[in-house]
Amino acid sequence: MDASALLRKPEGSTTGAATMINTSENTSEDPPPRHSDVDPSTSGRAHRHPPPTEHTQSVSMFSNAQRIKMDNVTFHSSQHVHNAQDGRKGGWTMLLENVASNALHDSSARFDAPKCDEDTRVEVTKELMDWMQDREAPQRLLCMTGAAGAGKSALQQTIAEECSGSNTLGSAFFFSAGDPTRNNLSCIVPTIACQLGLHNPALRDAIGKVIEDNPLIFKKKIKIQMDMLVVTPFKRLCASGELDRNTFPHAILIDGLDECSGEENQAELLSTIKHCLLDNDLPFRIFIASRPEWAICTALDNEPEGYLYRLAYHIKLSDIRSRDRRAQSPQWPTQEDIEKLDDLHEHELANIVKSYYDEWKKRYESHGFKLAEEED
Repeated sequence: MDASALLRKPEGSTTGAATMINTSENTSEDPPPRHSDVDPSTSGRAHRHPPPTEHTQSVSMFSNAQRIKMDNVTFHSSQHVHNAQDGRKGGWTMLLENVASNALHDSSARFDAPKCDEDTRVEVTKELMDWMQDREAPQRLLCMTGAAGAGKSALQQTIAEECSGSNTLGSAFFFSAGDPTRNNLSCIVPTIACQLGLHNPALRDAIGKVIEDNPLIFKKKIKIQMDMLVVTPFKRLCASGELDRNTFPHAILIDGLDECSGEENQAELLSTIKHCLLDNDLPFRIFIASRPEWAICTALDNEPEGYLYRLAYHIKLSDIRSRDRRAQSPQWPTQEDIEKLDDLHEHELANIVKSYYDEWKKRYESHGFKLAEEED
C-alpha cells in the first residue's frame, strides 16, 4: 500500500482534517528502504529532496510507522522563524566599539600601573575602603586632591584592586593625558556603562536595547548618555526586582581628572556626576582623584559655586602626614631627610617646576594675555 493512502480527506471535511484507515492486514509492500540499502554510488552526492509541502510536513512523523489506527485527527503545523536584523549591529556590540579599554584598572595598557607598596599608606587605604563599603554614608562622593607625585594614582589602583577582590568595583576609568582614547570625555560614559552591564544580564540587555533604539547616542552630551545608559535602566530594573541595589557592585573610580583635556570638560564631567548620579537615588560610591585644578577646586569650594562642597568627602594628600602612622612624630620628616631628597631629585624637581610653568603659561596666554619676557 502506498504511504500516501494512509491519509484520505473525507468528502466535506475541512482542510487539515484526516481519517486514518486500519492497516492491520498484511500487505505485500516492502517497508521503506533503510539507509544501508541506498546505492553506495550515490553516497558522495548531496541527496536532494523537493521542498516539503504542507501535506508531507504533516505526515513526516509517521514515515516508518506501521499498523496505526487514528480517527478524527487534526494536524496543526507551526514554525518559529528568527530573522536577522537586516545585518545591523546589536546595541551591545556598538557599545563595545565606544569603550576605552585602556582606561580599565586591569588593562594591558596599564600593566605597570603604580600602586601602594605593601604596608604603606595603610591608614589612608583603610579610611578609603571603610567609606567605600559603607552603603549608608550620606556623602556618596569622595574627592582626593594632591600635587603631582603625591601618590593619587597609586592609591586609586590599590583601591580598585581591593574593590575588585571584594566584588564591590562597579567600574573604573583612569584618564591619561598622553593617550587619545582616554584623555577626553568621548568614551567615559560607554566605558562606565559597559562595566556596570557586565555585572547584571538584565542591565546589559537594557543598555543594549537603548543603543539599538538610539544609535546616535554616543554623539550626544555626556549628561544625556549617563541618564539614558546608566540612570534610567538601573532605576527601572531596581523597581522591577531584576536588580538588587543592595548587592550590586557600587564603587565607581575616576582617576586623573586633571588629565582630561580642557577645564570645561572637567567641569562638565563633575556636573554630570552631580546631576545624574548624586541627585538620583542610586547606590553608587564615586571616588575621584585629581590635581587641585580649577574645575575641581571650584566645585569643592565653600562658595556659592561650590556645588559639590556639601556633597563630597574631601581628602587632601597634602595632609597625608596626619593620616600615616609613620608620620605621627613631629620629627618626621627630619631636615636631614629633606636634604637627602633634595640631593637625589634636584633635576627631577626642576623638570616638574618647568612643566608646571609651561602649562600655566600656555593656559594664561590662551585667554588673550601675554607674559612679559625679560630682555638680556
